[in-house]
Amino acid sequence: MNNAHYTIEQAEFLHYTQEKLGKIYDTHPVPAHSYDHVARVARWAREIATGEKARSVFLCELAGWLHDIGHTRMQSGELGERNHHELSYETLKEWFYDDIRFVILTEAEKRELLYAVRYHWNNFADDYDTAWILRDADKLDLFGDIGVRRSLEFRGSDSKKLNLDMRLKYDSYYWIRTKTARTIVENEKLMKPVDEFYAEMLREKVEVITLT
Repeated sequence: MNNAHYTIEQAEFLHYTQEKLGKIYDTHPVPAHSYDHVARVARWAREIATGEKARSVFLCELAGWLHDIGHTRMQSGELGERNHHELSYETLKEWFYDDIRFVILTEAEKRELLYAVRYHWNNFADDYDTAWILRDADKLDLFGDIGVRRSLEFRGSDSKKLNLDMRLKYDSYYWIRTKTARTIVENEKLMKPVDEFYAEMLREKVEVITLT
């Protein structure tokens, strides 16, 4: 991890958070929303935050690590049918009170982190740059070969849901907010595997038209 932007305390806290999450994801593995996914989102968030000169690169990376923790509670069957972003939000609030290590965060930072995590699905939740940077980082993991593999892992053989998932990728590309994230997509050609897979998937649906 590149600690250039962080104090010793911040770097140690990020390491602690990674270990805490690692244990949770080991116990409750989540298809397509695994520890590897949040690690990539955290890395993208750090890169985007640096490129966009965000107010707090530290908070952006931390949000990347924490944004999907609700998926592990859904996987374990807790709290019934709830959206993962709401469960992530509620879990994080609990950790603020139950885990003494989170004392490193100020009250303002806690509110900002909760906002970013709760609304990482909402393209118009713009109270903090942390929120839109997290959303862009999360979007980047929808693209490329990894994004295609995640869709296949998450949707399996359900062609209708897979089709919706692929269409969501194009919607997500449209809503990329930052110049840094868009540059990453272009430079790394992250839409190419998506275009190729989706085109092949749709071609397979075309049948010969007959009059009888």
